[in-house]
Amino acid sequence: MIDRNLYASPVQASQALITHILEAMDEEPERPFTIALSGGTTPATLFEVWEREYAAYTPWPRIYFYWVDERCVPPGDDQSNFGLAHRLLLGKVGIPASHYYRIVGEGAPEEEAKQYSSIVKTTVPTMDGVPVFDFVLLGIGEDGHTSSIFPDHQELLTTGEPYEVSVNPYNKTVRICMTGRPLIEARHTCFLVTGENKCSILKEILDKNKEEVYPASYIWHHARNPQLYASLVS
Repeated sequence: MIDRNLYASPVQASQALITHILEAMDEEPERPFTIALSGGTTPATLFEVWEREYAAYTPWPRIYFYWVDERCVPPGDDQSNFGLAHRLLLGKVGIPASHYYRIVGEGAPEEEAKQYSSIVKTTVPTMDGVPVFDFVLLGIGEDGHTSSIFPDHQELLTTGEPYEVSVNPYNKTVRICMTGRPLIEARHTCFLVTGENKCSILKEILDKNKEEVYPASYIWHHARNPQLYASLVS
């Protein structure tokens, strides 16, 4: 199944995605859900909308949060994906530390990638050795990257471990990222894409003939349940 949904604003796209998550949880009320979060401007809107409009309706005790990727910085750094989510959502709604697993960005990258892979494999249900998250929330860069998998590191799409070290080719910052297999095998692989500047790359990514060109297009065309929530306005 492929869902492509276009919205008039980033707020509306965020509302639709949150509603989708809550409806899925309502359909299976007896079990916990695992959600992997991303960072950046677009998720910031999602976190703000979730806290402001949906906090009272969300069954927080049933959610366990993980991260798709993280910059190798301490959690108090402005660039920390965990820090962003904690400031705008987790801290405000009082999520206990037992319900989230942050990537330790201040740790040694190679060791933390191994450690986080181990944590995920022991706390998230697996299928054929691959962690299967309920929801993986992704963005798309203007170069077609997703989950800190950049076009010059496409080997990360097929590597065996769920997390690996990645390097941003533009500023050389080191990151830890979820690799291709868990991105593809998630029960819901959700792309939240906002901004007029994403129109061109989104068209490329949705083109079946370009599925091997960009990391995001590879994930979109190989995921078992890809879903798009897009608002292509400034």
